[in-house]
Amino acid sequence: MKTTNELDRIIKTYGENALISIVKNYNIIHLDNPTEEQIKQRIKEVLGGQIDDDLEDDCPLCQEMKDQPCDIVYYKQ
Repeated sequence: MKTTNELDRIIKTYGENALISIVKNYNIIHLDNPTEEQIKQRIKEVLGGQIDDDLEDDCPLCQEMKDQPCDIVYYKQ
């Protein structure tokens, strides 16, 4: 469960209208007005480890991020 300080940080960073899905160690920030189906797909990708699989094996920063909480942000295009 995220702490109040963590949720406050997310809201301060992305705005009060940001739609947030908290899954595993990830905060999925939906700023692109996704459909419910898109949100479900994004959550499924995180739960299935697809996000971790996309991190490069030879990238030290990527490997460090793998075990740390982080934000995944979807912006409007």
